[in-house]
Amino acid sequence: MLSIALLILLNESSIAQQNGTLFLSERLLKQYSYPYETDQFRDEHAIPERFSNNGWKYHSGDDLNWKDPYYNDSDWTISKTDFSFDSLQNNEWTGIGWFRLKLIVDSSLYNKVLALVIMHYGASEIYFDGNLVNQYGTPTNDTLIEKTFRPLFARPILVSVDNKPQHLLAIRYSFLKASNVFRNYRFLIHRIQASLWYGGFTIHFAESQQAVDLFGASLTTNLLVGLITFSILFLMGTFHLFLYWFYAGERSNFYLAMFIFLLALHTFGKFLPTYTHLNLQLLIISEFVHFLLGCFWMPFTMLACYSIFYQKFPRYVWLYFLMCPIIGYAWSFTPPFGGFLVFACSAIVFADMLRLFIRSSRSRQKYIWIIGVGALLSQSTLALWLAPQLLSPLFVTLLLFPIFLGVPIALSIFNALRTAGTSINLERQLVEVKRLSQVSLAQEQEKQEILCSQKETLEQQVQERTAELNQSLQNLKSTQSQLIQSEKMASLGELTAGIAHEIQNPLNFVNNFSEINKELIDELKQERNKVRGTRSVELENEILDNIQANEEKINHHGKRADSIVKGMLQHSRTSTGQKELTDINALCDEYVRLAYHGLRAKDKSFNAKFETDFDDTVGRVNIVPQDMGRVILNLINNAFYAVNEKAKQNIPAYEPCVAVSTRNLNGDVELRVSDNGNGIPQKVVDKIFQPFFTTKPAGQGTGLGLSLAYDIVKAHGGEIKVETKEGERSEFIIQLPTQ
Repeated sequence: MLSIALLILLNESSIAQQNGTLFLSERLLKQYSYPYETDQFRDEHAIPERFSNNGWKYHSGDDLNWKDPYYNDSDWTISKTDFSFDSLQNNEWTGIGWFRLKLIVDSSLYNKVLALVIMHYGASEIYFDGNLVNQYGTPTNDTLIEKTFRPLFARPILVSVDNKPQHLLAIRYSFLKASNVFRNYRFLIHRIQASLWYGGFTIHFAESQQAVDLFGASLTTNLLVGLITFSILFLMGTFHLFLYWFYAGERSNFYLAMFIFLLALHTFGKFLPTYTHLNLQLLIISEFVHFLLGCFWMPFTMLACYSIFYQKFPRYVWLYFLMCPIIGYAWSFTPPFGGFLVFACSAIVFADMLRLFIRSSRSRQKYIWIIGVGALLSQSTLALWLAPQLLSPLFVTLLLFPIFLGVPIALSIFNALRTAGTSINLERQLVEVKRLSQVSLAQEQEKQEILCSQKETLEQQVQERTAELNQSLQNLKSTQSQLIQSEKMASLGELTAGIAHEIQNPLNFVNNFSEINKELIDELKQERNKVRGTRSVELENEILDNIQANEEKINHHGKRADSIVKGMLQHSRTSTGQKELTDINALCDEYVRLAYHGLRAKDKSFNAKFETDFDDTVGRVNIVPQDMGRVILNLINNAFYAVNEKAKQNIPAYEPCVAVSTRNLNGDVELRVSDNGNGIPQKVVDKIFQPFFTTKPAGQGTGLGLSLAYDIVKAHGGEIKVETKEGERSEFIIQLPTQ
């Protein structure tokens, strides 16, 4: 008891803490109490005299017996509780341990309630005189079980003090994840608000009522200021964003929205840690985002201002973004150097705002004074906020409203008034337009009356011209049909001579064998008229066999003539368009011979060699035989015409030749018709499939043959192309699908 009294006498004037012992009295608690301060969460750790973090007895490990007030801790080390993350590298912190502090209480605190305010990022259990009074998270030596918890800022823990002069405060604390956090976020921990980050805990003793008042002021003030400012800014930003959405031509609304949204997020991040239980990782990220938003605040302010006064940004405006690293560098230092850099940047921004204000005032732009008032209010209050020691805490807190809202509200009001003025001018112009429209309408009605009479005349003329055009169109269609029919009849005429020649052969055979049968029948009658003894049965049977053989030949050649006539009828008949399986080799062979003999019949001097090379594997092809026959006939006739024209040139050693071949191409059929005539001039190759285009002299061709051939091949799903060399040869190639 003597030692306790001596300690009280020696330390009446301050909160004494040494060798694991702390003296507390009511007078000292009042002396070292402090009210709510703006940004207290970020700044107060830099004021060590407010805390009782030094002189604690510490032992690593975990043993619940260490909460016992009578446990002998004489061999424990003296340590501080707010050890930094750097100590993790020196293995000064093993992840879990106990801190003990002996409290010597003055009689002024007997039977009263004492407040403890603790802040940490780990997990803790707080014991007072061996009894658990509070727990944050789950302290343990198992990483998987440990649950860290960050208390709300300034939240008090109330403990009752009896009439004993000596008490023990024991704290079981673990932060097993501290090394991982330090390793992952080392750069941010050393650069952004370094005083905020510590691996241990801070503790503050206060009167219960004062601590409760401080916690209430911190929670309500930060929550109200943060939410009110954020809500106002968010609504303003949304309003300008919708204005830009509906009218993208007014770019100032977009930049105003971006600037206001940035301020809203900056405000939200500034107060967020004071009323939420963010863990250390989320708090570091939140502070980093808050840090970045603060760096971009001033550049976006100037973008918003310039967007109102300039249709196109001057290039030097983007230099304001150089302030971002400057402000970030400044905030990495403690005052006064960091504050001086921020103040210098603010002065530059304020000077440029003043320049814009003066420039616009000289141009007599209405309502420009609103922006000047907003900028002056924002920058002047910011300058006062950077020197909080000159003002009361409440006044410093109230300064946040003009700092955050002064410029945005001024810019929004100015933009709204300017837009309203534009609307008023538009209304005036609309009235003038209506007046001019009425005058124009009267003139227009007069013109309409004139136009109506002219319209009736024009309509009558148009009807007459339309009737003439319709008649011309009908005549054109009729002529086109006649030309197509003429082309078909021309090909039929070319076939006629060949067909006559082809029919002549089987008819000759029929006539000859009929004459022979007549003679054989007469001979048979004579033999049968002889006396029975002189008749020869063998001769009669031989004559009958000869008659039968001749009849078979007559039947064969009759069918041959019948097939030629049917082919001619099929060629001349209008196509039904019905596809059928057709022997393409037989079709080609038939039309080659018909075309050749037809030309021979028309021109006795015509002579040419024709060759066929048919692939037997082609088989039967699904085509319309009448249509494809016309195509083949047209190509063969053109080939014979080409070699005949070249033969008339009397070229030495020239032998006219036309070749027709087929080939199986893996499911497709290729048909080639080639000749060694004069070829086709290269300049007209692209035109030969056009309707009414021909290289023949006038009167010898309609120009529809190849055009019809092209349409027929395309209708069969095939392709037709030509390969030619002028003066030497031409070859038409048709590819058809077999199905």
